[in-house]
Amino acid sequence: YFDKKNRLVDNIRHDLKGQYSANVFTDAAIDKIQNRGEKPFFMYLNYMNVHSPYQAPKHYTDRFTSHMRANKDRKAYAAMMSSMDEGIGNITKTLLAEGIYNNTVIVFASDNGANVGYCKELDEDGLGVKGYNKRNQLQRVEPGSNYPLRGGKRSIFEGGIRSVAFVHSPLLKVKGRAMNDLIHVVDWMSTFEDIISDGYRKRPLYHIKERPKTDSISAWKAISKGVPGKRKKFLININTKGSVKCGPNNPFKGIRKNQWKLIVGGGGPPAGWYNPYSAPIPSPGMKYIELYNIEIDPSETLNLAPSNPSIVLDLLRELKQYKETMVPSIRRKKIDLTPYLNGKVPTPIDITDPRNSESFFAEESRFRNDFAFDYSIVTEQMIDSNQNGP
Repeated sequence: YFDKKNRLVDNIRHDLKGQYSANVFTDAAIDKIQNRGEKPFFMYLNYMNVHSPYQAPKHYTDRFTSHMRANKDRKAYAAMMSSMDEGIGNITKTLLAEGIYNNTVIVFASDNGANVGYCKELDEDGLGVKGYNKRNQLQRVEPGSNYPLRGGKRSIFEGGIRSVAFVHSPLLKVKGRAMNDLIHVVDWMSTFEDIISDGYRKRPLYHIKERPKTDSISAWKAISKGVPGKRKKFLININTKGSVKCGPNNPFKGIRKNQWKLIVGGGGPPAGWYNPYSAPIPSPGMKYIELYNIEIDPSETLNLAPSNPSIVLDLLRELKQYKETMVPSIRRKKIDLTPYLNGKVPTPIDITDPRNSESFFAEESRFRNDFAFDYSIVTEQMIDSNQNGP
């Protein structure tokens, strides 16, 4: 990984080669808990499951052989999930055995929706298309699914950005309920601060004298007590530089405010509805301006932009405000890893390869490289959308 000064920190454990990562991570987590000392601790555990490549030890895949013969990747996907489930169970048992379970909060969350197989990657020889039938260009069937939500990983439709999560703890005042409030990933920081600070405990573990100004909004009271959450809107994305590898092929933006979700420039691909047990339902076609009422249409089937111009303009103003305060990304800086490798086995993604370092953000686009917030342009696009239907 790279530190704050953009320096590579190489702590690769080459001695663990051949071991299954989920088991290695679980064992390391259990060891840390058992040797934690007397101080409270925070553990951030990132399993690689269920990210591709879809691999699992045989004793996990054998559990699903009888009813998943047709799709090898889906069987491996289920086995990977089973392995992670077993690891989390063993960590929870360790918390119980150590006598600290009753004072622990467990958060399980994902970073994005499931991969539904849009990616058109070149083969190693640069000639073929990986995952595609060269004769008829049929798309590979991926094991993940977000159905009935639309789209998937890399898109900004709900299938790509609405990820599952749960919070488990004896400290919850209200248990066993589904929460439908808006929570953004940045909100976990303030939520964890409230768990340990004056914002929650009568005898706080930690006094936060001055909280830095961030976009994070605590959701702890909403989670633990069932009161309404404070977040009413969040920025989904602003991409002004072109296409994303295996995803949208033009600049795109998105924002959510209350029940309304605005997409500018196209939310995908992937943009269809992908049920692993039946043929995919293709996208009806993406418009430059799309507006959805997520509370009544979470599958994003009806574009309401043509009939709600005032809502569209309000959300465009919100997008403009976000754009004006954007901080430049450091991830587009070209980084040469060669000096750091020193003859070692390269990392799985070698970003010194031009195909990996440059292809994530293409310069060409069928839309403008940046969306000018000119309401005459917006009106023109909406009139066009209205004439062509939702």
